[in-house]
Amino acid sequence: MAAVAMSLAACSGEASQDAEEQESLEESVGDYALEQASEIPAGLIQDIQDQGFITVGVKFDQPLIGQKNTATDKIEGFDAEMARLLTQYIFGSVDEEGDDANLKFVETTSQNRETYINDGTVDVVIASYSMYPERLESFDFAGPYFETGQNVMVQAANTDINSVADLAGKNVCIAEGSGSIDNLAAENPEAVITPLADYAACAQALENGQTDAVSTDETILYGFTVDKPDVYRVLDSANIFTEEPYGIAMPLGQTDARLFVDDMIEEITANGDWQKAFDLTFGAAGMPVPAALPVPDRYAAK
Repeated sequence: MAAVAMSLAACSGEASQDAEEQESLEESVGDYALEQASEIPAGLIQDIQDQGFITVGVKFDQPLIGQKNTATDKIEGFDAEMARLLTQYIFGSVDEEGDDANLKFVETTSQNRETYINDGTVDVVIASYSMYPERLESFDFAGPYFETGQNVMVQAANTDINSVADLAGKNVCIAEGSGSIDNLAAENPEAVITPLADYAACAQALENGQTDAVSTDETILYGFTVDKPDVYRVLDSANIFTEEPYGIAMPLGQTDARLFVDDMIEEITANGDWQKAFDLTFGAAGMPVPAALPVPDRYAAK
C-alpha cells in the first residue's frame, strides 16, 4: 500500500511538473494576436457560428501534432493549436470547457477521418492530413498549413537501416488507411509493410522488436523520439522521399469555407501566430523552424 501511495504521489508530482512547464512555455510564447474575422461566409462557416461551436477531428496519439494529455485532458500539439486559431478566427475567443465550449475535439484516426467528414461527426479535420491531388477530388482542403515529408524511424541501436533502400526485406509498420503505405510501396517495393491501427501502436511494436521500422511523416516520427531518444532514431532528413502538405479538410463543395480558412492561414503566418504555435510544439522539442512558411494553395474548385 505504501509503495502504491508513493508511486501515485510520484506520478502526481510528474504531472504537476509537466503542467507547470507547459504553463511557463505558454507564458513565454504569449497569446495569439489573431482577431475574429470581419466577415463570415455562408455555408459551413456560418453554420458553425450559428451552432455556437466547432467540432474538429484531431489525432489523440501523436506527440507534437495531436495528443491527449492524460493528466489534464487537454489536447496538445500543432494541429490542436491550428484548431484553436480557427476557433478564434470564427468566434473571437476560445473556450474548451463545459457545456458552453465553442471548440470540441473528436479523436480522429487515419482510417476514420474521411467517414467523419462525410457523416458530419466533425466540421473539419486537422490531423496531419496531406493534401494529395486525388484527395482534392473528394474533399475541400484549406492550406497547406504545414509542410513535411515521409521518413523512417528505427530503434536507436539499429545500425543496419540507414536509408530507405535498406528497408528491402524488412518489416515496416504504417498506420492503417495512411497514404504512407502507398508512398513506401512505390519508393521501395521490397519493403514488407505491416499495418497497425495507429502510429502509437507502430511505435510500440518497434520498441518491442515486433517490427524493424516505422515510416510516415517526419513530424510524426520526431514526436515519438521526444520522450524516448534512447529508444528511437529517425533517419537523416536527406532520406525524406515525399512532399506532405498538411491541409484542413472539410466536405467537398465548401469553397467559401476553404478560402476563409486559407485567409486565416495567411494571416497567422504574417502576424506571428504560426510561429507561436510552432514554438509551443515542435520548437519546444528542438525542431528547427522550416526555411519557408506555408502558403495556401487556393486551387480552383473541383
